[in-house]
Amino acid sequence: MGGSNSFISGITNAVFPRMPNFYGMILEQCELISQASDALVEFMQTGSKAAADKVIRLDGEEDVLKVRNLGVLANAFATPLDREDLQRAIMSVGVTLTYASTIVQEMQTLNIKSGQFTTEMAILIREANEALHRGYKKLGTKETALAEADAQVAVQAKHTLDKAFRRALAELFNADSLMNKLKTDAPEAKMEAMGYVLEIFKRREIYRHLSDAGHELSRAGNFLHDIVVKIS
Repeated sequence: MGGSNSFISGITNAVFPRMPNFYGMILEQCELISQASDALVEFMQTGSKAAADKVIRLDGEEDVLKVRNLGVLANAFATPLDREDLQRAIMSVGVTLTYASTIVQEMQTLNIKSGQFTTEMAILIREANEALHRGYKKLGTKETALAEADAQVAVQAKHTLDKAFRRALAELFNADSLMNKLKTDAPEAKMEAMGYVLEIFKRREIYRHLSDAGHELSRAGNFLHDIVVKIS
């Protein structure tokens, strides 16, 4: 009898393959992103090379998971929701990790030290990524509807990061003391001014990457929102 059941089960699975656990697969990506977000904040707070290396390594690992998950989706017989929604979720949750990897590499290459605003913006990114992680954990459970609140935290990342970006720029372009020094025609003033101009270009690039990461988090939050609306 047992053999007969196994045979029937085998035939059934061949005709109707078991549906992959897509929620669990996306959570694997989210876990790496959470680790990388912690490492990004640590890098901004301490300048740790080990933290920077961890961000870069996790970016590569998340890319591997993303490719695997898209492959499983392409070959899946059945899915728990629209394929397009799953594809957008798989593609969107890790976008900020690519930004984080680029940021730490550029800061190291250009010898840019972290400051108040880079740290603040990294913390905001971490909070939004943690919200996405919490939200995806709730999908397919009795708490699915509660994931909407988590989605909205991520959606707001665009606004919170943009506000920090504008304050960072205001501080960056506040060169009144340097301009006053130039008026005195002090010997070192011109060299100091040139150095500050270069610093503005380099630091603004980092601020822009951090701000753009907030925009991508908002997109990811909207994708999670769409899923919650459809399945809750």
